[in-house]
Amino acid sequence: AALGGKVLEQPRGKILGGSSALNYMVFDRGSKAEYDAWKKFGGDNWSWSGLLPYFKKSESVHAPKVTTPWNEPKTVDTSVNGVSGPVQVSYNDWYSDITEPYLKTINNLGIPLNLNPESGDATGVYNGKTSVDRTTGRRSYAANTYHKIASTRSNYYVILGAEATKILTTGSSLKRDDAATSDATSDSATADSAAHPSGVTATGVTFKVGSNTYTAKVKKEVVVSAGSLKTPQLLELSGIGNKTLLKKYGITPLVDLPGVGENLQDHVFVPSSFALKPGYTTFDILANDPVFAAAQNATYYKNGTGIFASTPDSALAFFDLQTFLPHATVASLLSTAKADAADDGLNQLEKDGLDIQANSIQNTDLGQVEIIMISGHLSPSPAVAGTSYISIIMALQRPWSRGSVHIGSSDPTAPPVIDPKYLDNGFDLKVMTEAVKFARKIAQTEPLKSAVASFQDPAASVTSDADFAAYVKDAITPVYHPAGTAALGPRANGGVVDSRLKVYGTKNIRVADASIIPLEPASHLQSIVYAIGEKAVTMILADNS
Repeated sequence: AALGGKVLEQPRGKILGGSSALNYMVFDRGSKAEYDAWKKFGGDNWSWSGLLPYFKKSESVHAPKVTTPWNEPKTVDTSVNGVSGPVQVSYNDWYSDITEPYLKTINNLGIPLNLNPESGDATGVYNGKTSVDRTTGRRSYAANTYHKIASTRSNYYVILGAEATKILTTGSSLKRDDAATSDATSDSATADSAAHPSGVTATGVTFKVGSNTYTAKVKKEVVVSAGSLKTPQLLELSGIGNKTLLKKYGITPLVDLPGVGENLQDHVFVPSSFALKPGYTTFDILANDPVFAAAQNATYYKNGTGIFASTPDSALAFFDLQTFLPHATVASLLSTAKADAADDGLNQLEKDGLDIQANSIQNTDLGQVEIIMISGHLSPSPAVAGTSYISIIMALQRPWSRGSVHIGSSDPTAPPVIDPKYLDNGFDLKVMTEAVKFARKIAQTEPLKSAVASFQDPAASVTSDADFAAYVKDAITPVYHPAGTAALGPRANGGVVDSRLKVYGTKNIRVADASIIPLEPASHLQSIVYAIGEKAVTMILADNS
């Protein structure tokens, strides 16, 4: 509603390796306090100390190969970084010459350098690692790491082009009257479910390949890892979700879990771009100088180095609201956030998450906003040929808006109905408006000011709060970090999975993906999802030993 019906894309990785095959490869983690807050939802094992071994287990972190603008030590802190996991994590080996003046500028504005963001304090500006294998200069992702390792196992099968359509079950956690629907197409499994309200046991999974439907039988358990947008859809198609919604679409409810599909959180960003004076080399050179681009392309294919082996977004900064707003303004924003949330009809799990967020606003050791510095053009209006740019991306890390994703029909091939409710809470719009104003302040502060030739987006004519807010609404884009739609937490509060990631009301259905995240941290999600997967493996092995 806040965006006036604007439709935004949500690309998902329908490919071997999932979304790890198409993300921006950023590999960061967030702060200790953010994971310790998960204890409220999943108990002591869901905390920084409970997750750190799994962060480390999934990764092989490599020290910088070149001297970077941050001048980090060329060593790896093995107390917090893994060095023997499947995913290769590294630093760029090419940096734009606009990076150093940018770093000095935001240091001057109160955002310090952070040379060890994995230590549990992820605030400040740091050199973001990426999931790139520096021996090849190529993406390191689930397909060429975990899949490649598992592909030699006799009990491992991958079927390409397959789409899961339903989890087949016996049993029910509902009484007959609750499970009954007016749909005359109920099958024998439905009748069995209504007669035995003792809990649901998965017996198989149906899936489609092309026009053909198949069934995989279950021996032990089903692990759902379809992501925050498809996991709730598959659960609902299988009779697990809000029973009122399921009955609306003729689906027999087997487990009444109103939290399925709720608590949708996502980071959003708004870009600001500035044309640079001549003399700076940014990623725009690939369009502006075909000879340079060809030479770099040859370098990349010869030894996996150079600009094509690097990413334009390694300078990441996380900081509190007090860095760029007066305390009185922060207090007013918090009042707005609470007032708007009170009218949103949230479940208790969502309310608990917002209570934690409210407290975090007063904690200046936690990031509320992220800046992603792009050494190149990224903004709504097109680049001017022959021009180099710096783009300052402001990303909201703790949105107060909560969305949802649900089925819109009983057709398993139909897309789910996604309502992220971006900027619905007035706090989110006001923070993003002030953040974009701060981006302009960065461009007008030395030493970066001396490098900037002109404003591109928003235009120099945008000066009032109303103009900036309109620009935010027009230019806002998801960071593609959807989370929380099958949340870890107490069932009575709206939780979907317990501390072992088992779906409530079921005996052998587990979820392991970003949908279990109860409260999204100030971080990109890639490393978190790998850690969740590694932790789930430990639980599955222990529970089936």
